[in-house]
Amino acid sequence: MYAGGIFYINSLLLGVGLAADAFIIALSNGMTGVGGKRGLSAAVLLAVFQFAAVMIGWAVAYTAYAFYDPIKKVFSYVAAAVFLYMSIRMFVSAARYDGAQSDEKKGITALIIQCAAASVDALTVGFTIEEYGYVSAIICSGVIAFVTFALYAAGYFLGRRFGVKLGRWASVIGGLAFIAIAVVIIIGG
Repeated sequence: MYAGGIFYINSLLLGVGLAADAFIIALSNGMTGVGGKRGLSAAVLLAVFQFAAVMIGWAVAYTAYAFYDPIKKVFSYVAAAVFLYMSIRMFVSAARYDGAQSDEKKGITALIIQCAAASVDALTVGFTIEEYGYVSAIICSGVIAFVTFALYAAGYFLGRRFGVKLGRWASVIGGLAFIAIAVVIIIGG
């Protein structure tokens, strides 16, 4: 279902909507003071996760659309639980903050969990584009991945710029943001 300009505008809007979670995660990650190369690596990884999640959702829906509603509810609650867990970790980090810049490195496991949690919505978007053909689904997923990369990178560098000045409040703000995402997922799910 390739439809020219409207198709690209729709894909761009889907990308912006999906990248909102990525932007908030990027702000939080940027606030921890981890280096810039790591932030760009995370942006690439999250874009890959978003691309893959949309394509997986599309493939599942394309072949078995009848499973859409139960899968969406289960994944929504799993994503909400992950974000709540991440918010608790941020609150613990805020409580332990001693004024020094954090040397804590985000491990690959934490990064993969963040990417997976942020990509759950992308999976459900894949379900909603089940009428697209293979090429259109790839193009739509590519646009979403590009927008995710760009917004994550922007959020990360904004978080780095202002996060160090915010100190312990950076973790509190990040934790509250994760709780807000979880609430939105639960209400929307």
